[in-house]
Amino acid sequence: MIATLFFFWTMHFLLDGRVPWRRLVRPALVTALLWVVLAFFSSLYFSTTVIDDSKTYGTVGVVFTFLTWFILIGSVIVLGAAFGAVWEARGGRGAFAVDPSGPNHQAQGDGHREPASRQIPPD
Repeated sequence: MIATLFFFWTMHFLLDGRVPWRRLVRPALVTALLWVVLAFFSSLYFSTTVIDDSKTYGTVGVVFTFLTWFILIGSVIVLGAAFGAVWEARGGRGAFAVDPSGPNHQAQGDGHREPASRQIPPD
């Protein structure tokens, strides 16, 4: 629950409030779920791996183990937001897009925005 609220607020903050709160619920849920899975996996795998790599390879082994862990953290955040955005887009609420600022953009029927000078007329 706390992880969901954290990612919910973080996504809203990083997107500068341009995406409504309700559209961030699913990405926050997916990211929090992946975060909990990573935490469980980390408690089982990485604690013993750090000790083993420290004995086998020394400091370099520990550095590479932590580097792998940081890459997994980044992957969880990116994949959670991406899967949540796809889930939101397929949930019947339209595309997960941020409205570009500026008067030169006009919406098309599918929710996609193109500059006014490059709009393709509908068939």
